[in-house]
Order: sequence, then C-alpha cells, then structure tokens
Amino acid sequence: MISSFDTIYTVLLFLAIYFQVFFLFVFFENKEELEKKLSSLDESRLPSVSFIIPCFDEENTVCRTLESILKLDYPNSLLKIIVVDDGSQDNTWQSLSVYKSHPQITLKKQSNRGKAEALNNGLKEVTTDLVVSFDADTEIRVNALKEIVNKFVVDEKIMAIGGTVLIQNPKTMIQKAQSIEYKMFSFTKKMLGLMGAVLVVPGAFSVFRREVFDIVGGYKNAHNLEDVEMTLRMQKHGLKVDHCHTAFVLTKGPESMKKLFRQRLRWCCGFIENLKDYKYMLFNKKYGDFGFFTLPLNLFSYIMIIFVFFLGLYKISLFFQEKITEFLLVGFTNFDLININWFFIDVRVSSLLSIVMLMFILIGIILGKKTSRASMSLWSVVCFIFIYSFLAPLWILRSMYNSILSVKTSWR
Repeated sequence: MISSFDTIYTVLLFLAIYFQVFFLFVFFENKEELEKKLSSLDESRLPSVSFIIPCFDEENTVCRTLESILKLDYPNSLLKIIVVDDGSQDNTWQSLSVYKSHPQITLKKQSNRGKAEALNNGLKEVTTDLVVSFDADTEIRVNALKEIVNKFVVDEKIMAIGGTVLIQNPKTMIQKAQSIEYKMFSFTKKMLGLMGAVLVVPGAFSVFRREVFDIVGGYKNAHNLEDVEMTLRMQKHGLKVDHCHTAFVLTKGPESMKKLFRQRLRWCCGFIENLKDYKYMLFNKKYGDFGFFTLPLNLFSYIMIIFVFFLGLYKISLFFQEKITEFLLVGFTNFDLININWFFIDVRVSSLLSIVMLMFILIGIILGKKTSRASMSLWSVVCFIFIYSFLAPLWILRSMYNSILSVKTSWR
C-alpha cells in the first residue's frame, strides 16, 4: 500500500516542481521588466478614476480607508469616491456622515444585499474612465494608483489590473503567517500576469476600464467570491488582465485561527463552485494559458495538499504502530521512541523530490519578498509553514464536503 502511495506522491511532486520551475523561467525571462520603473506621466494624460467601496459593519476602519485614498498622489479633480453602506448594523453610516458634504465623496445606503450588489449600486454613479473596487478595511499607499494607471496608459489592451495586497503590521502568529502568504501571492500573480493568465483581480484593490462592465456586465454574488467570478468572466471574453506588483495596499487580515479558517473556507468553496460554473474553460485551448495552466494549477494544488495530508497521517500511524509493537516486544528498558541511524536515511526518489520541493517553496517565499519589496522575518516563515501545513488541508476538505453536499458557506 505504501509503495502505491509513494508512486502517486512522486508523480504529484514531479508536477509540483514542474509548475515551480515554470514560474522561475517566467521570472528570469522578465527580470529586467519587473525591476524597470515606469516613467512619470503628464497630468493631462491621467484618466479619471472612481473608487467604489462597499462596506458592512466597518465603523472602525472605513474612515482610515477614505483618508488614505484622499491622500493619494493623484489630482483631486480626477478622483471620485463612492461609498455604499450595505445595511451595516453598527455605526458605519454615522462614521461616514462627516463626509456627506465632501466634494469628492458620494455616500449611498442600501439594505443588506451583499458585496456584489453594493458594487453594482456604486457602478450606477460611475462616469470616470477607470473604476476601482476597494475594501473598506484596506489602506492604500500614496503612489499605488499612479503605478497602476501608468500601465493602463502604456498598454491600451489592458482591461483590468489587480494590486498587491499586504498584511499591515502583523501581530499575531496567524497574521504573521498570512504576511508570508500574501507576499507569495504577489510573486505568483505577477508571473500569471506576464502570461496573461491571472486567476483573480482582488476585491481588496482592483482597477478596471469602465467599458469592462458594458462588455461582461456587472458583479454577481458568485458563491460569495465575486472577484474570482468577474475575472473568470473577463478571461472568457478574452479581455487582457494583469497584475501590478508595485501598487500596494495594506489590510489587517484575520487575527485568529477561527477567523482565518472561515475566510479561507469561503475562498475555497467559492473557487470550487465557480470552477464548476466555468468548467468548460479547464484544458480548453481557446482560453490559452488560463485554461491550460492557471486553472489546472489551482485544481492540482488542492489535490496535492489533500494527498500529502493523508499520506502524512498514514505514515505517522505506521510509525506509532511500529513503536507500540516494539514496546510490547522489548519493554520500556530497551525501547527507543526515536532512533536516528544515518545509515537508514530514506534516499528514495520521493524523499529527494520532497527536499527539492521544500527548496522551491523557500525560493517562492524569497521571490515573494523581492516582488512585494517588503521586509520578512524568519519567525513569520516558521509560522506560515507550520500553521498552513495543518490548517490548509482542513479548510480544503471542508470546502469539498460543502460542495458535494451543497452546504452553503456564509460570508462571515
């Protein structure tokens, strides 16, 4: 049985390493472009921009979000902000009232109908060239908008660009682990952007040409993952989607294990359900690298994580079974729980590939740090490896269970 497991594991490891090597090739092929600074634009060429900020119970964060946008290095005359209160039950609306006379800000209120409907409500007010989807618990760096706008001006074919989301001042172990994950996202999303195969322009910070919504329509609830579904729809229509690794926003991130689990369960369930809706794009040459690389890669990552999880449990159970048998045979005096003998080091192909894969994960973390241009601590890396090794299989398994039994996943 274990030899069969090892054979499957070896094949999966080979595929995982293949994906990592492919990302490295893309990185080194475009290294100069990634490091190149875009030239500043004449103010007369800058497009007008509207931020749409849906919010629900964000009384403690929404004002800081608005202030960060108002401080952007961008002409006030070209910048509008539309805030849609999605039926908040706290004092969000009262907090927003201080901006009711602000010339750049429009405040709207609706009954609680979800983020997608709040975004669509905001779209009704848009008259600008570009539209930004932005979260109410996120703060934007002063040059982030210009970084993305430059790319729209330089390449008229680009229809949407996602920004880089980082964890702001991570304090708990959970947040420190997420800080590493988000840096890795910065790297992988940029590599997919260079391939024209971005999976998602994040709801926390994404910029669209206004005509995108005339072509593909407005937002959908999309199993509580409207940003992924919108990107899938854009890829379906052949629209060019990119990622800007130099446009940074900061978000808090879940601070507890329970909140992280619920967030990722929603993400996983949303991805699985949206993939079911757009399954015809999987391995379809009509959709290029998106259909042949991005979607298979994400599906494969789920399979890999679950297989490694169960293989690990199986090998741990064998280890303890062996030790219990040894204890019953030789007793406590001659019993060794851990007996290290370098002669018996496992040199099978699967074990060697596991070491190679671990090295590639560490390389991915380093390249994530490079592309996100952010600091990183060794403790955060340790938190990421241990916390995600245990939690990720659990939220994937639960999302598969929910999908199979059609269990609805709540937003919070």
